[in-house]
Amino acid sequence: MFDPDAVNAAPPPPRGPNVLSLLGGIWLRPGRTLRAVAAGPKWLWVLPLLLAVALMLARVFAAAPGLAEEQRARTQAQIEAQFQDMPQEVIDTLPEEATAVPEPSPVLTVGLPLMAGLGGILLGWLVRAALLHVGSLALGGRQSFGQIYRTSAWASFPLILRDAVQALAMVITGQVVKGSGLAGLLASTGTASAAQGVTLPAIVLGRIDLYSIWYVLLLVIAMGAAGKLTRGKAAAVVAFYAALSLLGGLGQLLTQGITGGF
Repeated sequence: MFDPDAVNAAPPPPRGPNVLSLLGGIWLRPGRTLRAVAAGPKWLWVLPLLLAVALMLARVFAAAPGLAEEQRARTQAQIEAQFQDMPQEVIDTLPEEATAVPEPSPVLTVGLPLMAGLGGILLGWLVRAALLHVGSLALGGRQSFGQIYRTSAWASFPLILRDAVQALAMVITGQVVKGSGLAGLLASTGTASAAQGVTLPAIVLGRIDLYSIWYVLLLVIAMGAAGKLTRGKAAAVVAFYAALSLLGGLGQLLTQGITGGF
């Protein structure tokens, strides 16, 4: 039988998480925020994913003009090197197309960086969650794959902030952000390995900066929040994942060696 008094006395249904509060809390109260994300609804992974994709797109398009200018300069240098030993009277007889600098390909300035960025987010986030999930279970963690994916996605906000800062810097200066992370130390020392171009230490150090250190610390908190791990075990899982991520620089080095540094 319907009882209005019982309905009025019933507690109100639980409200969903306050997204704005979570967005502020990831910077100010990361532990509490990541615990709320781990216990929250499954759709919470969507927000950092959308922001990561949006700011990655902003960074790619902000870098495109600078990359195009660099490609023009490389092509101009190649043309000049090709004709440097040729008599001027012969050069003057060549058609204009032979000495003109072609327009940079959008595939190289936008297409490939865009594919790499999307792959790093869509596939890379899945691989990260899988590695962290397996590592946590091995050390006694008690969580679902979804909890690991959500919390690790929210721990990525320092990397999302880095994309925003770099995109803004490239728009303001018109120059491509290079020498990121500690890789600039190699260039500043003028060592032989730095002079040889891309090296494994440069790639590895290029992945280490204040944003990535902040990100790793948030990952440790996220593993503790999602898997109920002690701080030491959470740090061990994240250290394992970080080591694999840094070793991924070897694949980048091999690829650049095969393609001539592209």
